[in-house]
Amino acid sequence: MSSASALPQTLKSITATKIKELSKQRALFEKRRDEITKAANKAPDIRTKARILLEGVTRLKGHPNDALDKDDDDVESDDPEGAAGSDEDSNGERAGNQNIRRFLLQSRYDPSVTRSVLEEWIARLERELGFLGVKHEHATFYSDLVTEWLSNLDGREGNENEEKSEASGSGFEEVGRKEMHEQRAMWESLVFTTADINPDDVERYLESLFTRTKLSKQALDELREKIKNFGTEFMTRRKPISVDTLKWVTNALLKSDLLATEKAAILKEFLRNKEVAQEVVDVLNMRLASLDSWNWGPEGIPMEMRRQLNGKYRVFMDPDLLDSLFHQYIGVEWCVAFRGAFHAFFCTRAWKSFSRPIPKRDRERRQYFLNEQRPQSGLDDYRKHVYQRDYFLSQLPTSVDEGVRSYDDEGNDEGNTAKNPVETKHSLLHLLITESIIHTTLRGEFTVIRSDFKWFGPSLPHATILAVLKFFGVQKEWLDFFRVFLEAPVRFVQDGPDATPQVRKRGIPMSYALSTCFGEAVLFCMDYAVNQHADGAFLYRLHDDFWFWGEEKTCVKAWKAMSQFAQVMGIEFNEEKTGTVRLGEKNDGSSKDGESDPLPKGEIRWGFLKLDSKEGAFVIDQEQVDAHIEELRRQLSACKSVSAWVQAWNSYFARFFANNFARPAMCFGRRHIDMVASTLSRIEHELFPTSTDDGATTTTAPASFSGSVTDYLRNVIAERFNVHDLPDGFFYFPVELGGLELRNPFIPFLAMREDIKQSPKRTLEKAFLEEEDRYHAAKERFEKDGSSLPKPYDDDDDDAPTTFFSFEEYTRYREVHSRPLLDAYRYLIRVPGEIGISKTPEFQSSQARLDENIDKTGTRGVISSKWQKMSPYWKWVAELYHAGMLRKYGGLAAVDREFMPLGVVKVLREGKVRWQG
Repeated sequence: MSSASALPQTLKSITATKIKELSKQRALFEKRRDEITKAANKAPDIRTKARILLEGVTRLKGHPNDALDKDDDDVESDDPEGAAGSDEDSNGERAGNQNIRRFLLQSRYDPSVTRSVLEEWIARLERELGFLGVKHEHATFYSDLVTEWLSNLDGREGNENEEKSEASGSGFEEVGRKEMHEQRAMWESLVFTTADINPDDVERYLESLFTRTKLSKQALDELREKIKNFGTEFMTRRKPISVDTLKWVTNALLKSDLLATEKAAILKEFLRNKEVAQEVVDVLNMRLASLDSWNWGPEGIPMEMRRQLNGKYRVFMDPDLLDSLFHQYIGVEWCVAFRGAFHAFFCTRAWKSFSRPIPKRDRERRQYFLNEQRPQSGLDDYRKHVYQRDYFLSQLPTSVDEGVRSYDDEGNDEGNTAKNPVETKHSLLHLLITESIIHTTLRGEFTVIRSDFKWFGPSLPHATILAVLKFFGVQKEWLDFFRVFLEAPVRFVQDGPDATPQVRKRGIPMSYALSTCFGEAVLFCMDYAVNQHADGAFLYRLHDDFWFWGEEKTCVKAWKAMSQFAQVMGIEFNEEKTGTVRLGEKNDGSSKDGESDPLPKGEIRWGFLKLDSKEGAFVIDQEQVDAHIEELRRQLSACKSVSAWVQAWNSYFARFFANNFARPAMCFGRRHIDMVASTLSRIEHELFPTSTDDGATTTTAPASFSGSVTDYLRNVIAERFNVHDLPDGFFYFPVELGGLELRNPFIPFLAMREDIKQSPKRTLEKAFLEEEDRYHAAKERFEKDGSSLPKPYDDDDDDAPTTFFSFEEYTRYREVHSRPLLDAYRYLIRVPGEIGISKTPEFQSSQARLDENIDKTGTRGVISSKWQKMSPYWKWVAELYHAGMLRKYGGLAAVDREFMPLGVVKVLREGKVRWQG
């Protein structure tokens, strides 16, 4: 396993130079330390010994004036405030040493300063001297870690092991290669075969779907006009691309997985040099001016297969860099245009409303009795808001600056408040469980369908794509260009440079903005088909992964609409990910037997979770977890450096496992967190079993006595670097403080557990109680003051109704009007906050001695000198592990920042992990 970020040779050279300089500084420190120790041991009296140690320690720390006890008036202090005797010093150690200097002067005259006090000062100064030595040793050790990481970036050791595994005829790599060849064969059978699709059938289907009413036909005409005008304006721009344009195009391209590491580095260099950037802009404008004659090179576009953690392989093209920029620019522009046009269509009356219709008489009676000038918005309105904000065309950007949204991107760990794609997927699960609680409580039944399309990207017919684009108003000139883009000549790099290119006849290439645009344009038609046939209900879709829920009869309508769409468009459902689950008292919890069941069979799964019909909740599939424990063990064994091992561990255990257990939500309750924490504990124990007295291993010991990841890394470091007695904090503390920054996934889950105060069932019960309370309050107001609104309906009686309407009528349209129900819904889908750990006086004292420069490293919220800037995760880590750091290093930092190659570490950590196999 190797990082995808390979440092240039020049950076390796700079790193070696800095490490060499650090070695010189350590040698100089050790020489001076020995001189100080010898001088102190030869001191004629205890007071002189204390003075020698004080002067030596303060000089080594770079503050020699802190120890001056005579002729102060003749010396310019490096710290006027400190030398002048300030009572407040932000650095506790410096203040303590300055105090010792004052007390030593006092001891010359005052007999109350006893020998035992002097001995205490000497012991403290000797500890400081020892800590300085430990930090220099740690700096050398950390440099060794970085050197090991750099030396293994090319992956040569990993390749040698891979060859050995292949030669032996067994082992993981052979299995991985078998899977790769099988998936490649399937991919080629799709991509290089023309689909049997009649574009006229697609057009007739779309025509019947989008012109069902006068309103829908008008909305379609307006959509087509927007697309046509955009295409024309785009085509006629004289000089559309500028250096500023190149910046957002570059940023969007770098966020994708399209570019190899070397090309990404080149692209960054383009932006640093204005002259080069202008040359690139000129070339792109020339290509745009001759759009009708653009074509791929005849030599074929190289392709590679990359293994994902879920065991699937994806095929990525490796195009010319200028072509990549060219297509990214066009693709993002078209993505934004289509999103705008489709969003406008969504806001028309052509899009059916899901909100339940309320008869005029019932509406007027409610307004009259409650004295409401305007009815309150409720759950139905909020459902539409959430759908439109998070799930409607979620892959398409709203602006060119945003760039195309990644389907799999996990976002940053710290300092990123925007909901990333993984969080959006988790939110979908939260919605599902919350909806199941609401539906089963109000109606007694709830049905869920989940599916996606089989090999959607490689199998999507070109004829389907072009027919859909043509239907929405894309001009012939653009259709011709898109056809050329789709029919790319490609060849696998594994086949060698002499392999004959083959022309793609089906499918869309990975990570292209144009591919996202085409896929979303096609799938938008399914969104609308479900809306029209399923009474305005929402199809929750993330790319080609889609979910539908509600009453069973509505689900049947939606599934029929989806099935018809798939048949016409020439794509198939993925049976492995297709299933139906029925929940509630009116259902038996499973799909019906026999061919009469109109809904698809199968389980509903996401990540490591499966929806349990009896529990009415997601549970972890432990068998699937077991398979990934073995996979993680193999991936970790392929790491040839400690730092690469940590990077892989963080990606797989702390991120991949945790993400596929889903983020907690109030609707999940504490039970979900307990289930996740127990499973994470089991995974770690399986990977690092406990050793018994007879040398055997066991995997049944309690978690508190089991082996751990830190024990494993301690042993590895001791064997490779002869470094011992490392505290737990070293492994978990941030790199800025000289730590390995091993991520602990238990902490976020347990911190969120603290915020869950009641069960989901109790939340809904309290909402209904609040409804009843509001009803009686409204009744009392009406009976006392009446209503200021006219009577709700015409009749022969001139008097307005005097009997307040019943509680049954008050709650008849709960999902339309009930504020308590809406509040309960919003509470249930909420992700619990991470309850911050309390700051203890012991940590506060250590924190005050931290270098304030660490606060200037960014917005990661890591352990710093300011508690309020730290994230809940880092507060927890700091309080949990700081005591061991104090014992080992005398402070929270294992090494001073200037003594470690921090810049190199951060560059290495930016690289993505490339998984073996």
